[in-house]
Amino acid sequence: MNRGEILSKSRIDNRGGDERERKITEESGVWGAVAVAIAVSAIFLVRVLTKGGDPYDLLAILFTYLAAANAFIWSRTRSNRTLLVAALYGAFAIGWLCAYVVMD
Repeated sequence: MNRGEILSKSRIDNRGGDERERKITEESGVWGAVAVAIAVSAIFLVRVLTKGGDPYDLLAILFTYLAAANAFIWSRTRSNRTLLVAALYGAFAIGWLCAYVVMD
């Protein structure tokens, strides 16, 4: 292969960004999820400690994230354990959402 063919093949292989860009994008999603979890936890604590009330809406948000993250992992790995975890998180998310609608 000459230099032109190698560069052409490399451009085709890296249409979605190079490996470094993909890694940074992946890590940004993880950090974003961590930030959401911290924010939900902080709001949960403030609500419970100062205002009282039920945290069902926040729990529904948190468990929905966990279900979606595990469902994505399952879509890539097809691991039965991950599917079970995603389904359980999804069931809890639906349960918390129903509690929010009924109890609030």
